[in-house]
Amino acid sequence: MRSNCIIWAALLYMRRRRKGDTVYLAVRRSRWGPFPHVLLMRRCRDGRFRAVSYKPLNAREKKLPPPLFRGHSRWGDL
Repeated sequence: MRSNCIIWAALLYMRRRRKGDTVYLAVRRSRWGPFPHVLLMRRCRDGRFRAVSYKPLNAREKKLPPPLFRGHSRWGDL
């Protein structure tokens, strides 16, 4: 699937909110360049938060990210 972290996180946010989950969008600096990375924070039943994000399959440092890329969802922010 071709997407980017912003589109992916926004669509997942809307879907999870409709189901009644407590979710938040978080923005941080990307590890691959000087641009933002958006991820979803989901509250667990025990009160902790878990991060899930959309990451590129072939991540490498770039000056400007492509608008759409092939990637996969990943639990955690590593």
